[in-house]
Amino acid sequence: MITSNELDVITKLVDQVLEACAHPRYEALKDMWTRHNRLEKVEKVPVSIHLHGGYPVIWQELIPADQLVSKDPLAKAIELQLRQKLYRHNLIPDDNVLLPTIWLNPIKPSAAIEGVFQEVRATGGHEISAAEGAEHSGLNEMAQLWGMPFKITATNTSGGAYKVEPVIHNEGDMDNLRHAKYVIDHQATQDLIDRVSSLIKGRLPVKIASDEVRASPSETVVSLMGMDAILYGVYDQPELLHKMMDFITDGTIAYQQSREAAGAVDSEESWSYRTHFEYLPEGADPGELKNHWTYISAQSLCGLSPGMYEEFLQPYHERISTVLGEDRVYYHGCEDLTKKIPIIRKLPNLRRFHISAWTNLESAVDQLGREFVLESNVHGPDTWSVYTEDDIRQSLTSIMDTAGDAITDINVTDVETTFGDPRKLTRWAEIAQEVTQDYV
Repeated sequence: MITSNELDVITKLVDQVLEACAHPRYEALKDMWTRHNRLEKVEKVPVSIHLHGGYPVIWQELIPADQLVSKDPLAKAIELQLRQKLYRHNLIPDDNVLLPTIWLNPIKPSAAIEGVFQEVRATGGHEISAAEGAEHSGLNEMAQLWGMPFKITATNTSGGAYKVEPVIHNEGDMDNLRHAKYVIDHQATQDLIDRVSSLIKGRLPVKIASDEVRASPSETVVSLMGMDAILYGVYDQPELLHKMMDFITDGTIAYQQSREAAGAVDSEESWSYRTHFEYLPEGADPGELKNHWTYISAQSLCGLSPGMYEEFLQPYHERISTVLGEDRVYYHGCEDLTKKIPIIRKLPNLRRFHISAWTNLESAVDQLGREFVLESNVHGPDTWSVYTEDDIRQSLTSIMDTAGDAITDINVTDVETTFGDPRKLTRWAEIAQEVTQDYV
């Protein structure tokens, strides 16, 4: 039962979010990101701090649980989203665009219970769980998608490590797999949308984050087979690995096409995949996959050599990038991709390329030129735990000098903790703005 006090708190937060989203700086940033991702050289190199959605450790540091007034699970989830928007607006002066949209997870047929708010696994980067320690929730829901569950052994620590427990060991185990399809309880999901719309008095857009699969087939294969089996399998069972990649790739494409057919695709959802914002061309339909950014990665298999990557992963990524995203493919990799760039750059429709702190930026600039957006990244752990402000400035200056005339933006991503000093986020953004402004 949502109390009058909870309603009052949410109403006031909605007021503040509307005021924040109307700030003139965001109109300029929307235009900047649109042109930047279309390979135009914008006035200033964009800078961004990426924080995961939901309520992981980093957000527990920034917005402690005792700051949340709401006790009702649904009200609490919405209050959290609103406070997160305001935190970013007030305390992280980077170039991210603040958008008013409230994101909800769809209700699955097996989860629809009259009058009960169901926390289904977060999708599309728009997690709404307001509970601590929910990072690995929803693994059994994968059985609804692929016919077999994702099993793990996890630590009891919020934000802690986990290990995949394989459910597929040989080709015979694949008999239970099926292609993923987009299936939700439409009435229960609409009821949830209506409840949230009523809660915020219809003053903010409410959307469903529908993409549970994305477009990284090897990550799904890892969740079914485990990393050890794959790293040995390229030698011991190459045929099985190819069959798994082939099956999951076809299933990924089928799932995305079923989302599109169901009217569940929204290009705005894909902006959370590090693309930030895009004004679509006149007449373009945001509900079509070709106008949706496609996120491809294979980070769990970073140990594969370039040759093995080219054999076991690249062909399947090419199939996906050919079908999904018209010049809107983003390749993400927090590992060292220096020697794999010549392979990955061949992806059809590739536009953005993640350059991690472990990838040689100078080599990446030489190999990629101005044909792609280079998403340059500082060293996150050092930034938060080791660097002084002078070190931060030096690391940013080094990126700017090395990138030269390339189309680049500078990012610090996957922030897990500030080690108890949230002010570090503010200062990094301020310094990054100062450094990039010096190059205008």
